[in-house]
Amino acid sequence: MAKPWMIITGATGLLGGQLVRMLRKEYRIIAIGRRTPADSGVPEGPGIEWFRVDIGQIEPLRQVFSRIRDLGGAEVLLHMAAFYDFTGEDNPEYKRTNIEGTRNVLALAEPLKLRRFIYTSSTAACPFPPPGQSVNESTQPAADFPYARAKRAGEAMMREWADRIPTCIVRPAAVVSDWCEYPPLMEFLQAWCSRSWNSRILGGRGESAIPYLHVEDLMSFYLRVVERCDELGDAEVLIASPDGSTTHADLFREITRAAFGRPRRPVLVPRVIARPGVAAREWLGRRTGHMPFERTWMLDYVDLRLDVDASRTRVRLDWAPSPRLHVLSRLGAMIENMRAHPDEWRLRRARRRPSGMAGLPGAPPNRAVALYRPSGGDGEQPLEFGEDL
Repeated sequence: MAKPWMIITGATGLLGGQLVRMLRKEYRIIAIGRRTPADSGVPEGPGIEWFRVDIGQIEPLRQVFSRIRDLGGAEVLLHMAAFYDFTGEDNPEYKRTNIEGTRNVLALAEPLKLRRFIYTSSTAACPFPPPGQSVNESTQPAADFPYARAKRAGEAMMREWADRIPTCIVRPAAVVSDWCEYPPLMEFLQAWCSRSWNSRILGGRGESAIPYLHVEDLMSFYLRVVERCDELGDAEVLIASPDGSTTHADLFREITRAAFGRPRRPVLVPRVIARPGVAAREWLGRRTGHMPFERTWMLDYVDLRLDVDASRTRVRLDWAPSPRLHVLSRLGAMIENMRAHPDEWRLRRARRRPSGMAGLPGAPPNRAVALYRPSGGDGEQPLEFGEDL
């Protein structure tokens, strides 16, 4: 019996690419992404139909879904495609890709009669809870910054469409691998493993905290969601995260222990002192064109904790993250990869760029749509249409 088809949007991203690798054993994959498989290091070959398309462009996407119907449709759609950045600014890509693009995918997927449309949101869409409390599956996605607002709109669409398409909502923690690939943690690793001026600096009391999840745990999570998709409720919320959170102080201790043989003592900088320095560097960056990673908006979250209680999801899916993959246990492997394989480290950092950067000022030119069909593993056979971005 032929394996069923599964659609994965954002298939050239870190998460989508890993899902293509893992799920191709059980499904034939319809992979939708904004880059080529070669550009993103994602596999090709028999059993994978590649569609290079911008989900924010409805007409090219319509042609892709026409091709999917010709293939016989699909059982499950994993919607991973999204734009993100850490500037704190309201980039129009949040609306065009994350909101309008999601609406486009929903509308075109409706005739396929999917078993489940699985939408990837984020724990970051939830507001930081009061001290001593945690966010859970019932927490409303009410955080007020551009990425969170876009995810809130996406979750609202899942509820709106639930009577036409069976949907569910996955809120992952910040996802890392042994190559890190999560930009804030990459910045911490490179600074705290160095001898530079900021190698010991921690903002506030070092109590800023979010949850982290290793990509291998997230892959097992999605596999369990797919296996149990017929048992889920309409627009049900699931949290892919360990309980609690990991503080900057915890990260600093373990990073410096792994890098220098013993933990270093941090220099704690109160927010009121840090703000003028961060603002000055940001002002200079805007004038020189070399923006620092740290932005003033980040200071609003100093010493806040995004603690998570995912106990209901664990029971629902009979799933739990592996202790050996906890972020504090993987920091040594990350540092080893950063030091021993600097070229690969830089390459992966470049690949982790936000997917919605294509077509924005200063971004490399890209092709709006191209179809890649399996060619027996001997390369790709592109059928291009659309316009250059």
